[in-house]
Amino acid sequence: MPLPPKLGELLVRLGKITQEQLDAALEEQQRTREPLGQILLRRGYLDEATLAQVLADQQRAELVSLKEIEPEEAALRLLDPRFAREHRVLPLKIEGNRLVVAMARPSDLRLIDELRFRTGKEIEPKLAPDSEILEAIRRHYRELPEEEETPAQVEVIEHDLTLEGAPVVQLADAILREAMAARASDLHLEPEEHELKVRMRVDGVMTDLRTLPKEMEGPLAARYKVLAGLDIAEKRRPQDGHFTYFFEGRRLEVRIATVGALWGEAVVLRIIYPSGVRLGLEQLGMLPPEFEKFTRLLARPYGILFVTGPTGSGKTTTLYAALQHLYTPEKNFITIEDPVEFPLKGVNQIPVQPRIGLTFATVLRAVLRLDPDVVMVGEIRDAETLETALRAALTGHLVLATLHTNDAISTVSRLVEMGAERHLVASTLVGAVAQRLVRRVCPQCGRPSPLTPEEAAFLGEAAPEEERRGEGCGYCRGSGYKGRVGIYEVFTPDREIIRMIALGENETRIRDHAKARGHRGLKEVGLELVQRGETTVSELMRVLGTLED
Repeated sequence: MPLPPKLGELLVRLGKITQEQLDAALEEQQRTREPLGQILLRRGYLDEATLAQVLADQQRAELVSLKEIEPEEAALRLLDPRFAREHRVLPLKIEGNRLVVAMARPSDLRLIDELRFRTGKEIEPKLAPDSEILEAIRRHYRELPEEEETPAQVEVIEHDLTLEGAPVVQLADAILREAMAARASDLHLEPEEHELKVRMRVDGVMTDLRTLPKEMEGPLAARYKVLAGLDIAEKRRPQDGHFTYFFEGRRLEVRIATVGALWGEAVVLRIIYPSGVRLGLEQLGMLPPEFEKFTRLLARPYGILFVTGPTGSGKTTTLYAALQHLYTPEKNFITIEDPVEFPLKGVNQIPVQPRIGLTFATVLRAVLRLDPDVVMVGEIRDAETLETALRAALTGHLVLATLHTNDAISTVSRLVEMGAERHLVASTLVGAVAQRLVRRVCPQCGRPSPLTPEEAAFLGEAAPEEERRGEGCGYCRGSGYKGRVGIYEVFTPDREIIRMIALGENETRIRDHAKARGHRGLKEVGLELVQRGETTVSELMRVLGTLED
């Protein structure tokens, strides 16, 4: 049986929209990742009734009118109203072991699997317009609140837990949604001897979310593993996977990693927010001197540019912003990533797969035969990858890569330690960017406050008398901080530094020369952010530690 035509092509073929309208909608879809139909409706290119009929024909689904159907109460009870509203699904009736549902996306096989898991029924999907589903949900789920779960509501769920069935699903959803509402980057399930600790990382700092009974450890872990398609029976060997989750109308990707620990199976969920990896270069937050240096480095036609910093410091976001800044259809862009964080328009993105021999080094060697102009290497982990990347930079390619170093200038020492020849480093290194993420002072409760003696000692003679500090409020959940801002150190080797690298001069001599010509280290850049009221000295101390410029 031939595959049905794509929605956009079908709409153009039927004369419902023009090719120009489709192209404009597809361009917006590349940016927003929204369903094409929603974009077409919002732009006014067609009405919902027409879209519903075309979708029904395309997906070979029966189109139903919810204005003429009264759902069975028993069917409605099978599905949580919040889930129904979030995913545009309305249960209609139960027929033996089948549940008939109206859906805005009846071809979404992952959603159908989720419905099968939640209800324990085989799913028979029908198509209905999005607005009709929402109106029917409001009409038939009269107890449906407009807000998210409150802590009191979550407590009711906790006290009604069973090891099998819907309550576990509801609790797993409530925990994940609470983490997403707090804009957490990671959600941790940490088994202890007599309880299960649930924590989340918000703005880089771990925060307790709740403590659950020990018996909930297995069911919760199993729930998240089912979503990611992992083996729920395997609890000792490490596993990893991912799943898609819809939250407040947005499609988020969640990556899961599990491993057997002393008191049970530890689970970590990493939440990928699309906006976090789609910043433009101007939105990164670099201060003007560093921004000007960085854009000059990106203008180089060939060579290698490193972005350095610890895990979770935003290196991938910076590289993505750099690629979007550089992008032009006249050039061939290729990335090698582990994993691919987010699709970039016009860029060939290749995930490494070590299990089948596709390492960074092997993929990079293959990529160089594909005539690239710009190559991004997600991480330089070994001497083989480094050697290949440096050779690529030497032969006319611009290579962007990440590396783990304390600061930008120590990149030179790190490359030599990994086995790179000094003359090759001197010939190819165009620059390095070191970065950290610090919490931003809450805009609602920030007030001028004097520095403590320890904070003044950390900054030395350059310490200001006071800083802007958050007192803690509802907006920032009592932390005094809301969001994060980057600290960027940009190292741009001049001719003298290139000569020093080739001759084997030590890092101290290189650092002294760079400072003499105006180079600013992470602490100096951080000090300016403190003076601007963006962050605090205690944040610099937490993130930079005893790091010396």
